[in-house]
Amino acid sequence: MKQLSYVFILFVILSCQSSSFEVGAGFDSDLFKSDRNGCTEKRIEMVEALDIYKDSFIGHSENEIFNTLGRYDLQMLDTRNQKVFIYFLEKGPQCERKPSETSSMAVYFNATKLVKEITFQKGIL
Repeated sequence: MKQLSYVFILFVILSCQSSSFEVGAGFDSDLFKSDRNGCTEKRIEMVEALDIYKDSFIGHSENEIFNTLGRYDLQMLDTRNQKVFIYFLEKGPQCERKPSETSSMAVYFNATKLVKEITFQKGIL
């Protein structure tokens, strides 16, 4: 019975942990989340920090990315049930619901929903 109590306490402690992560200096999660589609041009100011710390995203779960970066601007399905979250980084035609060739960041997830790669490009791939 005593062991069951320890297991329960450990479960409670682990379930209370935040499911987001700190990217690094120069990145403001709340500011990034508030700039949907990059339309208020707040995300573009964080591109350098994102590029510097992009390797820190590797291995984080889909939920952690969602909690850190906010809702994606566009989601795509890649081969073998792998997802790609697209975050536009600057103002462009996407703000007016048109196809865009502006700077964006793609977060690739593997089939187990862990980040496997981050890329920066113009448009959506």
